[in-house]
Amino acid sequence: MAFLPRLLRSHGIAASQNPVIRAPEPTFLIEASSAYPALEANTLDARTRIWFAYRIFDPSTPLYHPRTKALGLSSWADLIAYKLDRGIEFRLLLTDFDTVVGDTLHEETWRTLTMLYDRKGDAPWDMQICPALHKARAGRYVRLMLAPAIYARIHAKRAELNAMPPAERASTFSYLHGYHRYLKLARSGQVTWRLWPALPRICPVTHHHKLAVFDDECAILGGIDVNERRYDDPTHNRDSAETWHDVSVEITGPAARHVAGHIADVWNTDIRIASKRMRQARRHYPRQFSALPRAIDRLDPPVPKDAPTGDVPMQVIRTASRCQGAFGFRMRPKTVDHGIEDAHITLIRRAKTLLYIETQFFRHKPLAEAMAARARECDSLRLIMLLPAAPEEIAFDDKNGLDLRYGERLQADCIDILRRAFGDRVLFVCPAKREYRDSNKRDVVNDAPIIYVHSKVTIADDAWAIVGSANLNGRSLKWDTELGLLWNSASAGDLRRCLTRDLIDEDAATVPMEEAFDLWRSVSSANARRRPTERRGFILPYRPDNADAMGVTLPLMPPELV
Repeated sequence: MAFLPRLLRSHGIAASQNPVIRAPEPTFLIEASSAYPALEANTLDARTRIWFAYRIFDPSTPLYHPRTKALGLSSWADLIAYKLDRGIEFRLLLTDFDTVVGDTLHEETWRTLTMLYDRKGDAPWDMQICPALHKARAGRYVRLMLAPAIYARIHAKRAELNAMPPAERASTFSYLHGYHRYLKLARSGQVTWRLWPALPRICPVTHHHKLAVFDDECAILGGIDVNERRYDDPTHNRDSAETWHDVSVEITGPAARHVAGHIADVWNTDIRIASKRMRQARRHYPRQFSALPRAIDRLDPPVPKDAPTGDVPMQVIRTASRCQGAFGFRMRPKTVDHGIEDAHITLIRRAKTLLYIETQFFRHKPLAEAMAARARECDSLRLIMLLPAAPEEIAFDDKNGLDLRYGERLQADCIDILRRAFGDRVLFVCPAKREYRDSNKRDVVNDAPIIYVHSKVTIADDAWAIVGSANLNGRSLKWDTELGLLWNSASAGDLRRCLTRDLIDEDAATVPMEEAFDLWRSVSSANARRRPTERRGFILPYRPDNADAMGVTLPLMPPELV
């Protein structure tokens, strides 16, 4: 373990914003049934301040911890109000999205904003919320080329709004703040085009992290946002479309201050534009947005205290990018911190026995090629990768847009790269419920409804681990703002065994690392031959032929878009 700082520096990782530190072992929070109660307990125990940074945060999400229920609190809005009444400082860095492409998420952001500020009213609460839209913008010529498609989507949204009852239409349109550049609510009550609609702004990058910091002493980070859609437990005894396998970690000590510093950095970068957009909302729709403040204050990052508080070497790693300018043909932002990608490549190059990976997407060819190179160098290395049987939009919404099909093409190509390099030393699996369903759609695999995988975990040789918000695609490793934790400890093996226990059973979790690959392969193969109710655990072979058949190549589209 002592060589972690030297190893990281040799690969350029320690040059990241955060140094390697020594801290206590992380606590694993597998599924929302563990993560949500931990969030609630830490919120109740916070003494001075709470900083959240989420892609999605729904204040109406129910509470699950017995302590919050004993207080008579039923939702996160109640819990936040309870702590604010007791003098806590609360900051929420809330991701905002491209108006047109991410219209539903954009609307949810502004509904969350108003829900919390309306609840504040005249109370003297120390609460601020920043709706953070990443500064990266597509270049002018790209916007001109894509304008017809963007205007077509705006026209479709206009038709959708005008099909609503008048009161619902007016309310919904007010929360679609970004659409006000192109559309207006006429006196007739209909949504109409503005006389000279603006050239579309295209915002291809988002803040994708999911973070909570309590008193600068404790932090929770990983892949899970806060809303009812993401709640699940290890039994996955929900409808398939409501399943959600995810992993977070809880850390204490100096690492928590590094997470808080990241939140402050993004907050201070985005508050000027966020404040401007909130003032515009107040001016145009005073009824809905009168409670919004006129400006957002800066955050003072906590002073780093990197003195060791434990024995585990760890580093808070991230992906960060910035805008290269809104001119010309630029589509890509400039990556200014690729610590998460570098950390993965480091672990791959050092792995000798077993790589265990869980990811929502596997679409980054440079990472696939790094794994393939390591497979050719080290013939003892084996790889287990857990993926969802299909992307969420394809499986549950029956969508097949070009962006989804391009993502499937990239994933099929990455899997092919690994299969040619590893041969029979690679195993791709996906989880499914142990119940029968007859369907020819991709929400079913081997006659069973799928369990959706959203976790982002990489474990090498039961000694190194990464848990965070980043998927193994170009968007997460090059564009979006992401945060993760890298550590070197035997607890990495504990995490793999915990995941094995939940995905297979207790007996499987006791199998030594050297035998894990053969066990997973035999269990998944046997499950594919059995009836769903007779299977051992949840795992089945992943079928890349579905992605291959659906995938299309789009030469002009950057792979980081998907």
